[in-house]
Amino acid sequence: MCACSAALALKGPAARQDVRDKARYYYLEAVNRQVDGDEAEAYELYKKAYQLDPTYVEAESAYGSRRLTIETDTFQSPEMLMASLAMMRPYIDTYPGDFFEAAYYAYLAAHLDTLEEAIRIYERADSLFPSKTATLYHLSEAYMAAKNVPKAVEALDRYEKVEGKSPEISLRKITYFIQAQDTAGALKEAEDLVEYSPRDPRFRILKGNVFSALNLPDSALACYLDAERIAPDNGGAKLALAAFYKEKGDSVKYDEKTYEALLTEDFGLEQKAALLAQYLQRIISDKSATSRGDYLFSVLRDQYPYEPQVIDLAARYSAAKGDIADAIEKIGYAIDLKPDTEDYWGQLMSYQLSDDKPAEAVKTYDRALGHIVPSEGLKLLLAQAVSMAKDYVRAVAVYDELLKQSDPALNAVDSVSDRSIAARMQYEDLVRTSTLYNMLGDLYYQAKDMPAAFRAYENALSFLPDNAMVLNNYAYFLAEEGGDIEKAYGMGKRAVEIDPENPTFLDTYAWILFKKGDFENALTYQQAAVEKSEAEGDISAELYSHFGDILFRNGRREDAIEYWKKALELSPDDEGLQTKVKSGTM
Repeated sequence: MCACSAALALKGPAARQDVRDKARYYYLEAVNRQVDGDEAEAYELYKKAYQLDPTYVEAESAYGSRRLTIETDTFQSPEMLMASLAMMRPYIDTYPGDFFEAAYYAYLAAHLDTLEEAIRIYERADSLFPSKTATLYHLSEAYMAAKNVPKAVEALDRYEKVEGKSPEISLRKITYFIQAQDTAGALKEAEDLVEYSPRDPRFRILKGNVFSALNLPDSALACYLDAERIAPDNGGAKLALAAFYKEKGDSVKYDEKTYEALLTEDFGLEQKAALLAQYLQRIISDKSATSRGDYLFSVLRDQYPYEPQVIDLAARYSAAKGDIADAIEKIGYAIDLKPDTEDYWGQLMSYQLSDDKPAEAVKTYDRALGHIVPSEGLKLLLAQAVSMAKDYVRAVAVYDELLKQSDPALNAVDSVSDRSIAARMQYEDLVRTSTLYNMLGDLYYQAKDMPAAFRAYENALSFLPDNAMVLNNYAYFLAEEGGDIEKAYGMGKRAVEIDPENPTFLDTYAWILFKKGDFENALTYQQAAVEKSEAEGDISAELYSHFGDILFRNGRREDAIEYWKKALELSPDDEGLQTKVKSGTM
């Protein structure tokens, strides 16, 4: 906006000169505040300038644009948003030569679905500034949003006359054609692009992508092979072929083209690492032969033998294969090369915890403090480590520190009696605080301090009453410890209502029903818990043990023994299960 124009632009009856001068003073002060980065004060001053002199279009536009974006006006109604946009229009029509303000106004109009107004401004800007081709790009988007495909394509055609053909613009036009179900138009655009520059492999790849989108795989493959033929060292062509072969399930050719892409000079370390990470994830997910991944990984490792990012990827790959010892060794090398990277320290702690070495994870955290300022995530890993090491005093101290970050009045020991703390928190802070108290409750339960555990769960629910995980944990432990079974029943039921697909919640609720003697309903919910857990591949001895007990109480002794045996396979040292299986009774 022309903030310092020599004269005021007016609309309607002019204000008195003294009022006009005062409004101008506020306006210029707002500009200064804006330059200083004080947007909140600038907003208030623009508002004062406009309220003093509503005919002052510069002030009106500045105030209106900030009403649309300033934080305090985030929750405006649609009517208020449109009113704010309308405040910008008088300036735009008074000063059509202010290209940047016009472009911003048109952008806002388009995003507020006032497409006719956006198109009007973009068309006017195009006629006034024909050399500014970006206008044509935005104009094409506005035309397309208004479902005027011919004009959208025509705007991009004019753009290309100035800027030349490019895959990006052609892809945009092809997208328009496909959305309009104009297959012939999409193919012609792709063919025109190839004819424009027949030696550019990118254009043949794009043409292949069009054929692929139109479900013409043979034609797509021909284009990708043509792209590789004219540019044998082009990484993009290799990737296009790799993706094609992956889709077709040809793992041999997929491996071959991925390998060749890793050898090209087209891609840097970031792209190659991302490509290989995607490939390795597929190997792990499909439980394919990891030797294929090892071979491809060696290509990247040979190219970048001392890059921490590559060593980090190697550690992740080893961990995914289940070789935790090798993962620990490799991430240690990455830490040696770049000790100021917190992610590496966190990975090392995670690997040590998964290897049941909590004391080593604690030492890793303490060593990391010499290089980084730990985030909340790393502190939570520390809490997990010291809990596993049964150092409950230090674990409580960690949670106490994290809770005080939510509010200095909170701590890990006392009940929360001041309800105003929750009232002044944003939602994400309520979730965070409730989650921390839930973790603290689990910790106290692990330490067999039941009063402290239940106090922590009560605190968690005071911040987020419908925190399903808290409701579930509290309900289960309360039922297990012989507490208020009706209270446990109410919380367990609510957790299932919130997340009826969660097998853990179903298991808890079924077990509470069992404890209440409602064996029939307990069976229904436990059956669902077992089915969902097995489908997710996340089973436990406790799940099967509960199912066995519930089946037995429903008179299904043989089925009960079957599930007790399944539970015993997962927990062979459980003497209670051994007795049930041997005796065939509870």
